[in-house]
Amino acid sequence: MCRENISGDFKIMNIGIVVRKEQNPKLLEALDAIKHWGKNKSCKIIFSPEKQLKKCDILVAVGGDGTVLSAARIAYGKKIPIAGINAGRIGFLAEYGIEEIPLLLDTLSKGTFKIQERIMLDCSVYLKNKKILNRTVLNEIFLHAHAPERMINLEVKLNNSYLTEYWADSLIIATPTGSTAYNLAAGGPIIYPSAEAFVLNPVNPMSLSVRPLIIPSPSVCKIKCIPTSTAEMVFDGHFSKQLSEKAELRICRSHHTTSFVHITDSGFVHALREKLGWTGKMRSYNGPSRT
Repeated sequence: MCRENISGDFKIMNIGIVVRKEQNPKLLEALDAIKHWGKNKSCKIIFSPEKQLKKCDILVAVGGDGTVLSAARIAYGKKIPIAGINAGRIGFLAEYGIEEIPLLLDTLSKGTFKIQERIMLDCSVYLKNKKILNRTVLNEIFLHAHAPERMINLEVKLNNSYLTEYWADSLIIATPTGSTAYNLAAGGPIIYPSAEAFVLNPVNPMSLSVRPLIIPSPSVCKIKCIPTSTAEMVFDGHFSKQLSEKAELRICRSHHTTSFVHITDSGFVHALREKLGWTGKMRSYNGPSRT
């Protein structure tokens, strides 16, 4: 079960820093702030290869949501909590601003933060009942045609019952964490991070009756290409593989979770207001009058 806001006093000795590769002024500013904070502190700041980062007590991702996903891959199976510092554009996972770095690191070093565990999805490909590929995603799996001018044609089963046949530009299967990424840009629903569910979102389907579907996380989704067609699978925007005509993709809730650090109680709600402009007020409009 996905647990939200686990309180406790955590012993933090090593804080690992995961940095995006592309350098920009905001990123350099953030790194300078981290190095300045680390002077004369009992906690050790580690800018090291992945092997050393896997041994840290906390990972701080500095960049955007892509950097947070990189940190999640490092933390996979290790239960290392992650905090994201936004040194890029809009990001729901990198929720802390550069100006919050001293407060964030002080809180992490004291170990008085809260943890929210978010679900992940296991994505397995079977060929003749033999597993040939397995990936676990935090955000989404994205299926699209090889050629940009082609559409995908997929048969989907839910818990062994036939659901539908998608004929669309692409198909997104997103977790609650991934619901605010490509899924949101493609018109899909926002799912609260601690929800036990994931969404199937066909992008530009040919049928007007086909809409995004939120399904409970214990469900098993099975996807096959319609004969004579293939699809490209992209896992968290990091790894891609072809889904051949005779193979089957099976998606289910993983027993692994990703742990995120919270130093306040309003992280996701704050992100909705600040990053999507959810003010609850009517926007002013000075256009022409109807009269």
